[in-house]
Amino acid sequence: GCSSNSTPSNVSSGTVPVSMTIHDTPPAGVSILSFEIHITGASLQPSDSSASAVSLISAPDEIELEHLQTNSAFLGSISVPAGSYSGLLVTFANPQMTILNDTAAAITVGGQTCNIGQICEVNPALNQASVTLTSNPPFPITLSSNSPVNLQMDFNLNSSIGSDLSVTPTVTVTSATSGSGEAEQEDIEVVGSVTGVDSSNQSFTIQLPLSGQTETVTTTSSTEFDFENDNCSANNFSCLATGQTVKVEAQMNNGALTAKDVEGIALPKTPTVTGTVVSLNAAQNQFELVLQDVEDSQDGQTLTLGLPVMVTVQSGATFNVNAGGLSLGGLNFSAFSNFLLGQEVSVAVSGLQTSTSGITLTTTQVTLDMSEISGTVASIDTTNNNFTLTNLPSLFTSNGITQILVQVGSNTQYENTTGLGALSANQPVSVSGLLLDNPASSTEPILLASTVKLRLD
Repeated sequence: GCSSNSTPSNVSSGTVPVSMTIHDTPPAGVSILSFEIHITGASLQPSDSSASAVSLISAPDEIELEHLQTNSAFLGSISVPAGSYSGLLVTFANPQMTILNDTAAAITVGGQTCNIGQICEVNPALNQASVTLTSNPPFPITLSSNSPVNLQMDFNLNSSIGSDLSVTPTVTVTSATSGSGEAEQEDIEVVGSVTGVDSSNQSFTIQLPLSGQTETVTTTSSTEFDFENDNCSANNFSCLATGQTVKVEAQMNNGALTAKDVEGIALPKTPTVTGTVVSLNAAQNQFELVLQDVEDSQDGQTLTLGLPVMVTVQSGATFNVNAGGLSLGGLNFSAFSNFLLGQEVSVAVSGLQTSTSGITLTTTQVTLDMSEISGTVASIDTTNNNFTLTNLPSLFTSNGITQILVQVGSNTQYENTTGLGALSANQPVSVSGLLLDNPASSTEPILLASTVKLRLD
């Protein structure tokens, strides 16, 4: 990270560790499969208007927001001068969407036509490139020496996207210093390459793929490890290796990342992509994937966030589950027949072909990850520890799936509510979990919930 070259006149001596994350409020009734936008700047504005702003990010970063409905993406951390700040200036560029047109007519976005039933990458207009956040709380904010702060941005897609799909960013910010402490304990998702392992301190460094920033992640005796995909049966800290791609679920504690879960996505230097399953072709052993993460890809200029690609699952492929502490309870993800629309999966890329019809990847290793799905609570069954989720995204409804059975358990975490019994019908929620076949119903899949977040917006 970096800070301004001059210290504001009203800033006291000492520095304050400040971290920054971002999450997404999902759109209502908008068929968006992926939404990316570049954050080109984020700077704290000193209360003394004559003083220089303090930058919080070291380089522009591209964020995919659609999969941040229950988790937050880590933008970085930096030590800034202690003192009083009146607001936060955030600048944006290059919004991109991958949409499913399930309307009754073709639509045009940014000069590109998307026909009925098509999945299209479009470049919507950006109506406003900057937002100055001065809401109270948390601003004005006084940063005290050695008192870490986590600033959490919420990019509200529903409010930001117009009827013509143009983008006017609607952003709010909260802080651990605002009194609730909630931002300090939020779950943060970090995906990147391991650049160093410190066994003596049980920590490792990870490089963020787009900004190139390196962060230290500390593990504890409570950290869960999942390295079955990397054929490391120990499933502990010893499985970490330099050059490996990992996904980390962490919390920000005292200005540092502490890992709750570390998943080895693939063997060191194995090209890996992650995305949402949007169509299936069982006859060809293929599925279509809208990319959400691209790690060490074979062609960084070709594979981009939001890109729809076809994936061919080769004979003898292995199927894994990033369970994150959840019990499958007899449910399976072990063959092509277990694929469902809306699942998030990671694939190790063994081949890439480009043709006039698009890009096709081949894989011998598929891992089921946590899907993030928003909808409305329809009914609650506290006896069987589940609830029914309706008002689903059109990816489901246009394919005959009008409801999902959400199964909760002892490992399910809740945000903005205290548990299953506190939920009510007609409440909007976002759920993160494993989306799996329901043996009792082909039209009502089961979502094993890792997180249930009550939407307050």
